[in-house]
Amino acid sequence: MPPQTKLKETAARKMIDLRLKRLGWNTDENDPSYNAFTERSKLESQAQLLKGNQPDYVLYAPNTDDPIAIIEAKQPGQTLNKAITQGRDRYAKPLGVNIVFATDGQLCETHDTRCGGPLRIDGEPVIDLLSPELLVRFAREGPSLYTPTPNQQTRQELVDIFSKANDLLRREGLRQGVERFSEFSNLLFLKLISEIEDDRQSSGQPRRLEERYCWRAFASKPADEMLDYINDTVLPRLVRDYNHSSEVFEPHLRITNAAILKELVDRLSDLSLLDADSDVKGDAFEYFLKHSISVGNDLGEYFTPRHIVRLIVDLVDPRYGETIYDPCCGTGGFLIEAFRQIARKVTDTPEHRRVLENDTIYGCELTGTARIAKMNMILAGDGHTNIVQQDALANPVRAGHDVVLTNFPFSQETEHGNAYGVSVKDANPVFLRHVVEAARSDGGRIGVVVPEGLLFGEQKEYENARKYLVDNCAIEAVISLHSFVFRPYTGQPTAILILTKGRRSDRVWFFEVADDGFEKTTRRTGRPAKENGTSDLVTLRSLWADRPDSENSFSVALDQIIENSYKLSYSTYKRRDNAEDWRPLGTVCDILIGATPPRKKPSYWRGGTESWATISDMSNITERYISQTAEKITHKAVEETSVKQLPPGTVLLSYKLSIGKTAIVSEASNGLCTNEAIAGLVPKNRDELLSEYLYYLLPFLNIEDYAQPAAKGKTLNKTILERIKIPVPSLSKQAEFVETMSKRDAAIQELRERTADEEREQRDEAHRFIAEL
Repeated sequence: MPPQTKLKETAARKMIDLRLKRLGWNTDENDPSYNAFTERSKLESQAQLLKGNQPDYVLYAPNTDDPIAIIEAKQPGQTLNKAITQGRDRYAKPLGVNIVFATDGQLCETHDTRCGGPLRIDGEPVIDLLSPELLVRFAREGPSLYTPTPNQQTRQELVDIFSKANDLLRREGLRQGVERFSEFSNLLFLKLISEIEDDRQSSGQPRRLEERYCWRAFASKPADEMLDYINDTVLPRLVRDYNHSSEVFEPHLRITNAAILKELVDRLSDLSLLDADSDVKGDAFEYFLKHSISVGNDLGEYFTPRHIVRLIVDLVDPRYGETIYDPCCGTGGFLIEAFRQIARKVTDTPEHRRVLENDTIYGCELTGTARIAKMNMILAGDGHTNIVQQDALANPVRAGHDVVLTNFPFSQETEHGNAYGVSVKDANPVFLRHVVEAARSDGGRIGVVVPEGLLFGEQKEYENARKYLVDNCAIEAVISLHSFVFRPYTGQPTAILILTKGRRSDRVWFFEVADDGFEKTTRRTGRPAKENGTSDLVTLRSLWADRPDSENSFSVALDQIIENSYKLSYSTYKRRDNAEDWRPLGTVCDILIGATPPRKKPSYWRGGTESWATISDMSNITERYISQTAEKITHKAVEETSVKQLPPGTVLLSYKLSIGKTAIVSEASNGLCTNEAIAGLVPKNRDELLSEYLYYLLPFLNIEDYAQPAAKGKTLNKTILERIKIPVPSLSKQAEFVETMSKRDAAIQELRERTADEEREQRDEAHRFIAEL
């Protein structure tokens, strides 16, 4: 084995050994209770079953000879999927083991032979090694475990309590959602930190906060006495301990009504917020934040889904001794996950704790939510000291941090572009420059969520921003996320950029996340994990180390990207690949270009009977079909000019100036004609291509990217249209897509009608009010 390969495997095994030890596995070969065997099995009879093969790790149920899992350390050049396959076929099956882990020390995947897929907790794939207790449960109960019902009820009760608290605090005069959440979070923090301290004490660790400052010290007091005790005793202590860097706790509650405080404390007292099945003690706090949108407040902008946060942190791989920075940290999701990941990689010593707590985590947040981030960090184990409330763009950071992780707010305006050498108010490109400038010049690593428009937009400032990226960073990956990932907050298309500052890459790897393992829904209560569903995130993790081409991924030469105005969107290059189901439009449709008969000839217009469509006619249809038009031309015009009669079923596509509008020539009509700004797409084979499929598909393909500059905007031509590649799946898939989009159409139309009714009632109410004066 080459020395470099051996070094990488050794490094991975060191990480695995440390993680197993932290999880409670016995890795001491001299201890009789040793249950994490390396490169051998426990019994000679098991070794015979392996026929000389040596698994990297065999994990045994504590105090038994029963193997319950295999760990395969990924070798360089091997995907996690290949490592899983090797671990399953070579070691797990001979030993009768169902569970296999594959890890390179950075990323981890799981496999259970009983379901042929990953282990799951509450529907989400497991992406880490597990404690002996949890792994025994998986071995005994099956590949899917669920949070115990009492804990699920606790979480729902917490949301219900906040819904009630929302009303109570609004009556107290706290009108903004952030204010109400901030005040309630003070109480929630006190409850959680008290449980954490009790947990520390029961496990033999020293308390960091004495009992007289914790929940039980005031929870049973009368209302007035409770309010005074929290304000006069508890909060001063928290202010003393945690407000030395900036404000975390206010010296007094904003709640002045003792009865309201008593009701909230009584409701919280009945809950146990720490999840016994989770090693993350702040889960309840985060769950509460995530679901606060369901009670009608204005906090949705602050939550990035946990599985996306974990993915980005895992790919960027922060390490002990590095500094981690988030310029738009919100409630601290990225910083908390980075803190926890680093803590898992090092032994728990006073020096390691000091560095983690004081010299690792840095963050900015424009709003008062910075206080919530600080509280979250304290719950995670501290690291709150260097989180500040300020406008990150007004405070440039120059090459200061090893790792930058963020999801900055999209489509904002800023007055600070000049601080970054650009004179624009659009904050999107300015945030991107801030993020890159903040990273260390010689290898700083970046994981950032960006709006897709920034990656392909024609605006000069967007192209310049992409050029800045290409000139200053190796673009390790562009990960396209489907439009439901950030639902219910927004449906805006987004992507993840993984960057390394200080060098350039010859190629850029693109990956599409079409399925993130959660249901594609817009429900206000959030997106539940799919039951035993697939997830492209599992594939992404498996491919990450070597980043090969796959069904979801491909690489593009940097020279091609530069020639293409530095565009970095997945769709820009995906539609030009050679996949069999992506075909040039000209091979599946006859493309007929419309025309306008000369207006000077009355015989072409007067008494016309042939429908002649314009973009305005297409814009005014309420359904997808068009038959009637504002103007008509004569049969003579059709015979004597270049106007073409388009048969029913033809898809009309606007391709000049206003690009991408579609309509279908009604089957109930005799066909129609169009002007020269519209192309008629006539499917060559109705058994291969549905007109309705084209109608719904074309507006979402970003065909404007193919457009060329013209005197009054942009334009396409017939030659370009013929070259545009479109996906042509099976008729059943096309029909399924049409059905889904039709339902969306109906829902949108219903909303429009309801909105019109509300506006009409509003006008009537105003008129009645005025009439009565």
